[in-house]
Amino acid sequence: MASLLKSTNNTRSILPDGLRFVRSDVPNGITEEEIQWLLAHNIVTVIDLRQDEERSKKKCPLIDDDRFQYFCMPVTGGDVLPKMVEEVSKSYIEMADSQMDSIVQTIITAKTNVLFFCNAGKDRTGVVSAILLHKMGMSREYILDDYMQSGENLKEVLKMYAKQFPRVDVNIITPHVRYMDEFLAWLDRAEYKLVNHN
Repeated sequence: MASLLKSTNNTRSILPDGLRFVRSDVPNGITEEEIQWLLAHNIVTVIDLRQDEERSKKKCPLIDDDRFQYFCMPVTGGDVLPKMVEEVSKSYIEMADSQMDSIVQTIITAKTNVLFFCNAGKDRTGVVSAILLHKMGMSREYILDDYMQSGENLKEVLKMYAKQFPRVDVNIITPHVRYMDEFLAWLDRAEYKLVNHN
């Protein structure tokens, strides 16, 4: 599935019909033509899931564009890379706290279509997407497929990262069904409560 924006690798709707919720990697190189596309499709609520330091390193131009409503809502612990494969799904579970409640509520109650992103658009953005889809009653298979699409879209980016940081286990940074499946199992067990989708 190609990215909706040429300047990003992983921009896509999480729903099969329409652009209500659009997930992405950080659109730090977004062009005016792409901005016009967002405006034309009423994607004007923007949720940045990154920490302050990450935002300063890779600034998204939309933060200074008054045509957009821009929210800085960092995901708890999302900027910390797990040390072992076994910790990936646990890191996802730890993201699902009161801050995540606020993020999901902001997205669901937005009066416009929403663009939300972290750096690569796979882990923090993947957890937010999974919770939204879970809340909307989408099947586990659908949620897993959405999650795994990031692995395809980011294949080259992940290869480059692995070369740059050879000590990092590539399996930690690559989406695997197991990680999201374990997170979804936790969601079901926890009966995770979110605001109603309208």
